[in-house]
Amino acid sequence: MRPTISIPPGLAYGENEALPANPAGRDVRMAIAHLVHSFPGGVLALAKRSGVSANTLQHKANLNNDTHHLRVDELQLLQHATGDIGPTQALAAAEGYVCIRINPVEPTSLLDGQARIQDALAELTRAACDATASGLPVTRTQINRVEFHQGELIGAINAFGALVRNRVPRTSEDSK
Repeated sequence: MRPTISIPPGLAYGENEALPANPAGRDVRMAIAHLVHSFPGGVLALAKRSGVSANTLQHKANLNNDTHHLRVDELQLLQHATGDIGPTQALAAAEGYVCIRINPVEPTSLLDGQARIQDALAELTRAACDATASGLPVTRTQINRVEFHQGELIGAINAFGALVRNRVPRTSEDSK
């Protein structure tokens, strides 16, 4: 077996070299346009709900406009107002990451943490089996259910790790 080396683009190029074009940038812009234009009531309703100018929002969500762009805080506000994190998911995917909502419940003991992990794994397995058992195409609702249980499993694992990390004795040097 040969070793491989993977260098992130941000570190692979020198200060005088231009980074290669990011072809996935278009996907992020499309996700922003979808977020804005698919909101019930349209751009006007979303602008009113999020407290931004409808005209500005229209320009910033226009795929053919290269002069107006959403700031990160504006995008976060829109995603919060709509409950749709599609642009964040598209950005994460463009960089090779995955976004999953995680709301872990802190275990009270190591045994409780292990039980929560096993419960979450069983729920994820059940959701995946239910989605694929019929042999029919998987629906968006079924995918949402599987993704929800993926997040629950990851959250349970992270909470379990946090429980173990919190058991490490603190020294005076840790507080510096």
